[in-house]
Amino acid sequence: MMKAISAENKHPKYLSNKMHFVLFRIIIPLAIILSLWQIIAMVSRGITLIDVAGSFYKLVTIGDTDGRTLLEHTQLSMIRVTIGFLIAMVTAVPLGIAIGRYRIVDAILGPVVEAMRPIPPIAWIPLSILIFGSSNIIWQNVMASQVFIIWIGAFFPILLNTVAGVKRTSPVHIDVARTFGASESQILSKIIIPSAAPEIFAGFRIGFGIGWMCLVAAEMIGGGLGLGYLVIITEQLGQTGSTLSAMLVIGLIGFIITYAFLYVEKHTLQWRQEVTV
Repeated sequence: MMKAISAENKHPKYLSNKMHFVLFRIIIPLAIILSLWQIIAMVSRGITLIDVAGSFYKLVTIGDTDGRTLLEHTQLSMIRVTIGFLIAMVTAVPLGIAIGRYRIVDAILGPVVEAMRPIPPIAWIPLSILIFGSSNIIWQNVMASQVFIIWIGAFFPILLNTVAGVKRTSPVHIDVARTFGASESQILSKIIIPSAAPEIFAGFRIGFGIGWMCLVAAEMIGGGLGLGYLVIITEQLGQTGSTLSAMLVIGLIGFIITYAFLYVEKHTLQWRQEVTV
């Protein structure tokens, strides 16, 4: 059996597919990213990728002007985004199921959601300052305001995808379940939620992406630490290499998290063949 597998792996078709994967999914995208990065660097300050690499190394080993390393900024940004995203999941999914399943809830809350959804997350910054204050208390100033903006960014994509998934559930399946005496809780847990799961997972991916993009705006509120804050403060100090390094880390983390969601989705929803990693 092992010999058969080994022979199959050495088949020209297998090697060709592997070479295509490495070429089109790794080498070419990496070359495009590096080329774009070089163009951006040259246009902005005339610096090269070597200068950016030097700034990146300095941020990792020495830190910024306050002595805070890139790892410290990354850790706090990940904590903020994780908390905001988890709160968005916990609040958006049950609300989305209720709006999609029950007409009375949809009639009451649907217009409210549609009225608030077009408001950009950045527009909520003044309100977040009013709600959470601007004192020096760590939770109020460093965490809560930023988490609130990230929650706003992630909440609506998860909510709308959940509502769409619930409403797309086949009425035939629900009618069959009722015929066999299924309760409302059984219909929700056995039919509606599994049916809406692909849309819910898509909402997770989109919601996290938007929440991660809101990071820079969220950390403008004055946390004093985080990747978004690092981008802003290095830009103000004219340290373009450090700015580009922080932007690169933000993009890389977003890329990794997106593929992590795709991986989990592929192995959790195995019937959904179009999900690829």
